[in-house]
Amino acid sequence: MRVLCGKEELMKGIQTISPIASSKSTLPVLSNFLFEAKGNKIKLSSTDLEMAIQCYIKGEIVEEGGITIPIKRSADIIKELSTEKEIEIKADETNQINITSDKSKFNFMGISQTEYPIIPEFPKENNFTIKRGLFASMLKKTIFAVSKDSQRYVLNGVYLIVEDNKLKIIATDGRRLAYIFTDEIDTVIKGKSIIPTKAITDILRLLSSDVKAETIKIGITDNQIALGIEEITFLSTLIEGIFPNYEQVIPKTLESKVKLNVKDTLVAVKQMALLTSDKLSSDRSTAVKFYFNSNLLRISASAAGIGSGEVELETDYEGESVEINFNPNFIKEVLQNIDEEFAILEFKDSLNPAVIVPKTNKNYLCVVMPMRV
Repeated sequence: MRVLCGKEELMKGIQTISPIASSKSTLPVLSNFLFEAKGNKIKLSSTDLEMAIQCYIKGEIVEEGGITIPIKRSADIIKELSTEKEIEIKADETNQINITSDKSKFNFMGISQTEYPIIPEFPKENNFTIKRGLFASMLKKTIFAVSKDSQRYVLNGVYLIVEDNKLKIIATDGRRLAYIFTDEIDTVIKGKSIIPTKAITDILRLLSSDVKAETIKIGITDNQIALGIEEITFLSTLIEGIFPNYEQVIPKTLESKVKLNVKDTLVAVKQMALLTSDKLSSDRSTAVKFYFNSNLLRISASAAGIGSGEVELETDYEGESVEINFNPNFIKEVLQNIDEEFAILEFKDSLNPAVIVPKTNKNYLCVVMPMRV
């Protein structure tokens, strides 16, 4: 194999696939990436056996072939080479790799491409197209509610449902739930999958990269999800198991409704969170108190040995006085993901789940359980 590439093109490709490479694996080949030159395309691939990523880069193929290359060593070398000179990468039948640029020459060993795991192809049938920014926004508005408890593994990812020409994304940790949907997809397929948090993080990284594509393609199989964006393909295995019935969690009967100024309420919650304890218990010192009275919302907090404080906000509340205790981080993360000036908080009483929705966007809602103190 022998190819010629520009430094910027090579580095861009390596940086795209490097986060997936496994430096801690017991399989040495997983610390390498697969470099393939065939026809008029150069393909770079990386996998940790749970996730995989492939991308194509520009270059001149003098001799076809493939080799797996140590990702960290090659990236460190290429980073120090001149941007003005072409880089030549050669590999022979003994898996010896030569990298040459101008007067700089490097030799080191690779591993045969035959030892690299086979990466599945992008699903050709069970896929749909969606706007890149929309999909990224939907993931950001739900991922914060994913459970971090490894024992509740089916909650360690976001639940993606495609049905009735709609895409729904749900996440919950058992104490809060985030739900969003859109009908802006071009599909008649059906599918359900639980995507691991780690995969969502990498998908968001790709969606925020400097590619120009306005739309992406998403494919779903029984055990994998794939995302295609320009010359990049990302694949991840799915979490096995049955996601809880999220519809049962969303309250059907809500007796009180309050309009909140998102910015003012967020500032108040952040201020009061400074006066809560860092303990992970469910006592009063970890909670922020929401006290509703006629046209008034008082947000307060107190913790022994720390202090107390309160903020008063004007509201349109007209019901009987009620006091609800919330985990401040739960309220804060919800408000940070509402892009509107006002949000609607609905509740039945101080013990049952409350619902927070943007004032005008009916496609997004969050459910938050009160704290019992």
